[in-house]
Amino acid sequence: MSVQAWPYRRPENRVRAENWRLDEVTGALLPGAVPAWDYRTDLTLARLVHVDLAGVREDCGLPEDALLRLSVRYWPSTSRLRHLGFQTLLPVGSQQNVTIVGMTAPGADLGGFLTVETILGLAEDLRTDQPFVAHRAGSILWNDQVRVHLEGAAGLLPTAPVSFAEAGLPAGAAWYVSMDGDDWQQAAMGSLLVLLNTDNPAVQSALDDGKGEAAPQLWDTLGVDIVTDLVGRALEDEGFDEEETPDVEGELSMGGLVRSLVRTYLAKPTESAAVAITRLRDERRADPSKFRAQVQAGVGFPREAVR
Repeated sequence: MSVQAWPYRRPENRVRAENWRLDEVTGALLPGAVPAWDYRTDLTLARLVHVDLAGVREDCGLPEDALLRLSVRYWPSTSRLRHLGFQTLLPVGSQQNVTIVGMTAPGADLGGFLTVETILGLAEDLRTDQPFVAHRAGSILWNDQVRVHLEGAAGLLPTAPVSFAEAGLPAGAAWYVSMDGDDWQQAAMGSLLVLLNTDNPAVQSALDDGKGEAAPQLWDTLGVDIVTDLVGRALEDEGFDEEETPDVEGELSMGGLVRSLVRTYLAKPTESAAVAITRLRDERRADPSKFRAQVQAGVGFPREAVR
């Protein structure tokens, strides 16, 4: 087991952070996975943080007027880009402080696993000659992290259990991603449907027992197929507009859905969706198998089990 050794003193049991909750501090506890999440759903979290300010400064060897900051940052596993969700300066001269910490993460920036870190840090540089005392602004005096699994691509589309034998589809298949037409400006939710084959024993078992051991692996595979299929169709279509276009009456358009998938799973950290789509189109033409491998890497397939 590795232990991190900090170059300065840190407080002992001076900070008590309550559990994260959805929407507000009186809302439901944040679960380990958010199955209802999709890319048009912003994730709003809140918690109470109790800080013994006098005790923190005493334990850390800081002067009584040392300025402290409480902040929250978050990052998805799909890009690892850090975002600042919340920050506030804590009062000088107070002994205790209770802060309602809240943040809203835009759905378009998320995907995979989301890590949320709460930090109590030094807000400004200090002049001190004492050894092992934090003196640089941004020094982390206390922190904790929580990791939540977002549903990802499989939660984007409506699904319907269907007998493929009766529907005239391959009877041994697992699923079929149905896309109505090739108009990328039409609303995604009215144009896409994932048909799940009830004739397939593995699919039927996963539908009957969604928490079984085999079900997560099956749905993860479906997620890879959805990203590969939808993005692949857009890359094949010369008429697909890489640039952002307005959604249809507030609903996510087909083009918007593809760009969200690209931003979350396939774009490099410094790329816009348009630049990534142009690059992916060239790479897919040169090597379609490598494109599928890029999708697998982007969605983190196969995912580790969520405990």
